[in-house]
Amino acid sequence: MDIHSLMGRASTMMSGKRNDDSMCDRLNYRYTVAILVIFAIINMNRLYTDQIKCWVPAFFTPNYDEYVRSVCFVQNTYYIKHTDKVPKKYENKKENEILYYQWIPFLLLIKAFLFYIPRMSWNTFGLKSGVQISDLVESSFDYKLPTTDAIHRQMCLKYVIDTIDDYCNDHRRQINTRKHLNIFQRILTAGWCLTGIYLGNYLVVLYTTTKLMYIGISIFQIFILSILLGSNFAFYGVRVIDRLFRGISWDTETRLFPKTTLCDFTVREFGHPKQAHEYTVPCVLPQNLFNQQMFTLLYFWYAIVILLNIADFVLWLYTISSENRRSFICKRLHSKKYPLTDKTKDQEKIKIFVNDYLEADGFFMLTLIKENSSDFVATEIIYRLYTEKFLEKYFKETTTTTIYDAIDIKPYDDYTNNTKRRQPLCSMIC
Repeated sequence: MDIHSLMGRASTMMSGKRNDDSMCDRLNYRYTVAILVIFAIINMNRLYTDQIKCWVPAFFTPNYDEYVRSVCFVQNTYYIKHTDKVPKKYENKKENEILYYQWIPFLLLIKAFLFYIPRMSWNTFGLKSGVQISDLVESSFDYKLPTTDAIHRQMCLKYVIDTIDDYCNDHRRQINTRKHLNIFQRILTAGWCLTGIYLGNYLVVLYTTTKLMYIGISIFQIFILSILLGSNFAFYGVRVIDRLFRGISWDTETRLFPKTTLCDFTVREFGHPKQAHEYTVPCVLPQNLFNQQMFTLLYFWYAIVILLNIADFVLWLYTISSENRRSFICKRLHSKKYPLTDKTKDQEKIKIFVNDYLEADGFFMLTLIKENSSDFVATEIIYRLYTEKFLEKYFKETTTTTIYDAIDIKPYDDYTNNTKRRQPLCSMIC
């Protein structure tokens, strides 16, 4: 059992749902979104119950006190070290403004929505392929369950096999219908999933694009926080770890999450618009004590998500490579349950089965079934597809078409030689 299968089973146990993606994808759109929404709710509650507290002169009435708190909360305060003098120039104060604390709940909700965009894209454009992968995974999982009725289990298996066969054996996806495309047309159609629905790589390109979106969005989150907090948030966690190793408390007063700030406001005299009194008062931001802990946790969570996204993408590129696809199929056709027989020892037919019949999309469906149900179910499906669909239907039809298309009767070796001369580029994704 590989890493993908273990992660898929762990996610299924925690969520109780069948999935049409990998555990790393669910880490983005399910668990990260849940964390951000929970933090947004907590922050929203704390924001309007414990906003800001300011020290005001003793002669201020309670109404003035409430006015000062409201003004300092609405407008931005600024941070100056206790050992420094308060600057008189407006420009110097503007450089040290704290811009974010009023908007944190809304920012967290926006960040949660950004993490869900790739999932929305996968669900929306995945339906255009004509096959519902989540239904295939659900049926495969039901087939695996020993408590399921035997008749229902066979119906589930038949549904999965027939669905994959209908998709892979569609005449619009056959090699012969794509012979007129030159190498530049193949590159163009393979590079954009919406134009490659009948190239046999629609789902693979769409899924690869989704993974790239997860990587881009998880990295973009760090830049959003850097702009909002007014500091380079990319190295915030490194500084936290450095302070801990040096024995310095990580929640020490900093420019990034100050606990005390300064606020300037003006009180005008009624009836005398030209007379106004300017005040500078210190304010306490209790919310920043929670914000510092929250963003520290989010930083390390983002770091883990980014690393896992990149590693999962590299692993995915290896998984869909032509050599790994052929090895994956051969290993399961020659398993202990299905020992080497006359039907499964012909390597040329297996090569055609992988490259021309399944292609990238068929292999992709089998991979998700293996990750989200079990390798046993995937092996059963592969064997039945190969012996009952490919050998008895696809291969005979392809051989007959090849014979009648040729002027002279060509043996099977010529057909396999033509197969070997397929474009190298399309051997991976077409």
